[in-house]
Amino acid sequence: MINERTPHKKSENSDSFVIPDHSPCQRIFNCHVSQAVEFSSQSSYPKGFLHKNPEILSLMDRKQQHIAIFTTASLPWLTGTAVNPLFRAAYLAKDGERRVTLVIPWLSLIHQKQVYPGNITFASPKEQEAYVRWWLEDRTGFTSTFDTRFYPGKFAADKKSILAVGDITEIIPDEEADIAVLEEPEHLTWFHHGKRWKAKFRFVVGIVHTNYLEYVKREKNDRLQAFLLEFVNSWLARVHCHKVIRLSAATQEYPNSIVCNVHGVNPKFLEIGEKKMEQQQNGNKAFTKGAYYIGRMVWSKGYEELLGLLNIYHKELAGLEMDLYGNGEDFDQIQRAAKKLKLVVRVYPGRDHADPIFHDYKVFLNPSTTDVVCTATAEALAMGKIVVCANHPSNDFFKQFPNCRTYDGRNGFVEATLKALAEEPAQPTDAQTHQLSWESATERFLQVAELVGDVVTKRSKSPSRHLESESLNSKRIIEDAFGYLHYVASGFETSRRALGAIPGSLQPDEQLCKELGLVTELGKGHCHRPNGSWFGSVLVLVGSVIGVLFVKSVTLKLSVNARVGSNKHALLRLHLA
Repeated sequence: MINERTPHKKSENSDSFVIPDHSPCQRIFNCHVSQAVEFSSQSSYPKGFLHKNPEILSLMDRKQQHIAIFTTASLPWLTGTAVNPLFRAAYLAKDGERRVTLVIPWLSLIHQKQVYPGNITFASPKEQEAYVRWWLEDRTGFTSTFDTRFYPGKFAADKKSILAVGDITEIIPDEEADIAVLEEPEHLTWFHHGKRWKAKFRFVVGIVHTNYLEYVKREKNDRLQAFLLEFVNSWLARVHCHKVIRLSAATQEYPNSIVCNVHGVNPKFLEIGEKKMEQQQNGNKAFTKGAYYIGRMVWSKGYEELLGLLNIYHKELAGLEMDLYGNGEDFDQIQRAAKKLKLVVRVYPGRDHADPIFHDYKVFLNPSTTDVVCTATAEALAMGKIVVCANHPSNDFFKQFPNCRTYDGRNGFVEATLKALAEEPAQPTDAQTHQLSWESATERFLQVAELVGDVVTKRSKSPSRHLESESLNSKRIIEDAFGYLHYVASGFETSRRALGAIPGSLQPDEQLCKELGLVTELGKGHCHRPNGSWFGSVLVLVGSVIGVLFVKSVTLKLSVNARVGSNKHALLRLHLA
């Protein structure tokens, strides 16, 4: 995971962000921020851009694919679901062959202060968009032409996540609802109450970022929670997505899914790697420091495993010095635990992984098995470092690179670490370096998502009608029943709270409506029509009956699969039940 950047100053009379004068990006920001704030929320291009680029205007006159990318986080929170969808939008729009809209959450000030690092806050969505575009252009070196839109969100402290408020499918008008990419589809559908994504868009692709089951297994009642979460995630993906991309096989299985890493690395890391390669080729010592790790500082992000290994094998690893970087809820606990070790382990606040302080480290130690694909591991490889990581499905993509050293078991960790510290990194080929780039990741995404050529345009414009014309088999009946039950259950505050939603998240409040320019219903305190109470009660009753039939159907199906032994995954779920 990319970690937090150096904090920015705040103006004396405002909570808005100000780029410090000493920042190396100050000149770039001053030149471009005025243009960035002029990007309209309804246009993919800055003012005057289309008139200067008639070839793009000509492309828009034709029927282009419109890809709307919905994600669950935004800069300046430097988490994977903020950074990777941003790069995806930039590189999908780069060649001008398709229209791209990035849809990100907007938080009111009170929630911004809980989430964004360095006391960075924004007074308006346009101001945040300016920051996002400045940050992106500074790293890619080109002006991005995708559109940016915001949906209302709130920060759930208990889940440490931003959750959508209201029906966010409405952010995209029906006439533009072509292709939707749901970054973290389970996250975006857990509490979704509105039009089904597959009914709104002609084609919906989900990209699974997070191994939620692994996190849940570390909690109380882990087996029951994991079983229920796996069940719900699977059916929500079936109800809302035509296709699901799993970044690695570390995640649970999903219907209509394929395993493929469609993430790349920030071009800055590839530039750092090129400079290190030049130093090596010139006979200079490119790496002068030893081992380090960077990641969000919570125990589940590999720190528990790492400190445990360093504690057990302190004699075998005698002389090892280790530096840890990160910000997170468990920073103080991890720092105290590190001080008790018999090895030298220093703990520092998080920084941007591209910061010069990291350039000279030679070995990146990452024993984490909770990631789906660790962004920091990819970044370390791009910078020419040796990576020591567990032989785990989340690291399968990295095994193709000569500087990736995987290990099995605790003894394997010691052997791999000592060997990495004693050797110099190998120099990757151009083809291997390209595999880490966003150009390559975008090619892979278009291919596995079936968005190449006219594949999607040949689909029915009304997938729901097309499906209704097919035979109503048992799978479709169960899918509709689950979708309807979820719709009903997510439509009432009581049931939403029982499912774990944030209080008051069914509709945006007056503050969010005002900040996003949404039309409010006078005196109602929300932006849309409320549900009728008596009608809702009927729906809940009907939905409950359907739910009982649905669960019985699934239970029967699992039992049959278990008896015939044709589905190992079903056997596991039956055992856990």
